[in-house]
Amino acid sequence: MILCAMSILLNVLNRRNTREEVVKAFRDYHAYLECVRTSLPPSAYEFASAPWHYDYSDHRCPHDSWVESFLIREPSSGNRHEVREIEILIRLLGAYHDGYLELSYAGVRSYSTVGLTGKPGIGHGDWLADEIRLSDSNLVLHEILFSRGSRWVIESRDIQFRWIQSSPSS
Repeated sequence: MILCAMSILLNVLNRRNTREEVVKAFRDYHAYLECVRTSLPPSAYEFASAPWHYDYSDHRCPHDSWVESFLIREPSSGNRHEVREIEILIRLLGAYHDGYLELSYAGVRSYSTVGLTGKPGIGHGDWLADEIRLSDSNLVLHEILFSRGSRWVIESRDIQFRWIQSSPSS
């Protein structure tokens, strides 16, 4: 069994590797997803294993998309609003600029965002790759790597994905 806390794809995709190493990393990652399929929420598994997820010709693929927003919410309930839960919503402009990808994370247990942009005016850069794994707490762990060096890690109860097609301009 592949350890859940260790990156499978990102360690390979973040370096110069042979085609065979990259193909093996994808094969290992898909084998890992099948191994943990019943432990992942259905929507997280569907997003992680979708054929379009790493198909760069598909407009829903997050590769090369740009961050539009990263929203952290803390909705509350209870008499004094003392029951709190963290939610995160990421909105991306798709690589083909013809739609938006939205990722919403419910029941966020932890998150880390390291932003390295280097120069003003360039943002995080392109979404290079991402990987979904089970955390040590049996939650969904989503790790994202951007072209300017930013790395985000979000541990949550679930991930929901939504594609929003842009209206054609007149």
